[in-house]
Amino acid sequence: MTEPAAAQQSPAMSSRHAYYALFVLWMANLLGNIDRFAVGLILQQIKEDLQLTDTQIGILSGAAFVVAYTVFGFPIARWLDRGNRRNILAWSVGVWSMMAVAFGSATNFIQIVLARAGLGAGEAACIPGAISLIGDYFKREKRTQAIGVLHSALAVAGIVGNPLMGVLTDQFGWRVAVITFGVIGLFLAFVVRWTITEPPRLSVRSETLADGSAAGRDTILRALRVMFSNKAFLFLLLGHATYGIGIYAFVSWYPVTLVRAYGLTYTEIGLYIGTWMGIGMLIATLASGWLCPAIARRMGDDRWMAILPAIFCLLSVPAMAVVSMDVSQPLALIAGGVVLFMTVARTPVMLSLALDLVPASMHSLGTLVVVIVTTSIGAAVGPILVGLISDSVVAEVGQSAALRHGLLLTAPVFGLLGALLAFLPARYMDRKMVQLPA
Repeated sequence: MTEPAAAQQSPAMSSRHAYYALFVLWMANLLGNIDRFAVGLILQQIKEDLQLTDTQIGILSGAAFVVAYTVFGFPIARWLDRGNRRNILAWSVGVWSMMAVAFGSATNFIQIVLARAGLGAGEAACIPGAISLIGDYFKREKRTQAIGVLHSALAVAGIVGNPLMGVLTDQFGWRVAVITFGVIGLFLAFVVRWTITEPPRLSVRSETLADGSAAGRDTILRALRVMFSNKAFLFLLLGHATYGIGIYAFVSWYPVTLVRAYGLTYTEIGLYIGTWMGIGMLIATLASGWLCPAIARRMGDDRWMAILPAIFCLLSVPAMAVVSMDVSQPLALIAGGVVLFMTVARTPVMLSLALDLVPASMHSLGTLVVVIVTTSIGAAVGPILVGLISDSVVAEVGQSAALRHGLLLTAPVFGLLGALLAFLPARYMDRKMVQLPA
């Protein structure tokens, strides 16, 4: 590039519309997180209804979604980098909502896996498209906070989605719960299409790459070579991908642990994980989006944007180990809260840093790569590892102890290794990546 992509400022746009668009994008991310993650709350009932093994549950909660997300994600990301992101996002919301309805209508393992895969394909445009739009709606000094707001949808999905999913499941069954959110998504797709504006991409039009070629005309393979030639970006992926295996092993099986080990109802889990933990996660996400850039500016060193997320990862590891042991219910709930708070705090900072490390013409593809490598791989691998270990010892120790055994050998192990690797990107970064105007 002739200049860092992050140094180029977003084109002028109505501040009111930018924040309205951020709200709509937040709503889409909220629904996507409910459809994607709240299913973990009802896995035990799905297992009993469809007579599935823990290994099949691991495939359903992780790999089925991730494989489709990855396969469809790369062409969709390049489409986002070249096409109308608003329209693509509208289609995305509509597709994954229809797949949620299909998921709730499934009657066997094959049908439910295919529906889950369709959900993954539909959601492939959500985060890359939303963050790319935010990059053009907001200037760099506001971007991390805006991404923090977008990512806060994960916490609010817990606050709103988990209790609703729990109540609907207890009252009407898991099928009604899933289909309800799918129908809501179909209405949201129209809101995305007809009420927000596609911003101009002035930063991409003026950008050239290091070899003098025009931005936006690179192939997927060439764009990936440009990204992976950046050592800071490469180690960002490596550290958070390894951590992702641990955290998604934990997130996928934590609600099931509470059901099996402590006999909590779905309503109780929804209220605790959703409401109480969700409020803490919301505060952690918004505070991180504001505090981490402020610390980097205060220290005069942008490397803190890599160091702070690594610290958050490291602090979550002891709590993962606690939940994996035979501890009291209050301690398991508190430790689970610590894990969730720390992992959501790292995400907006990591995603904002990734935009600084790739050319502006690759923001959607770069975000997709980060999401796939740091979250989706973990979501595919982590839950299956826990399920395989659990199934291998369940006959000897029983369901509850087997699940704890699987968690202990997966979540804190990969979590610790990933946290240590996550410090490495700072070694390959400049103290000041971009000089912002006063």
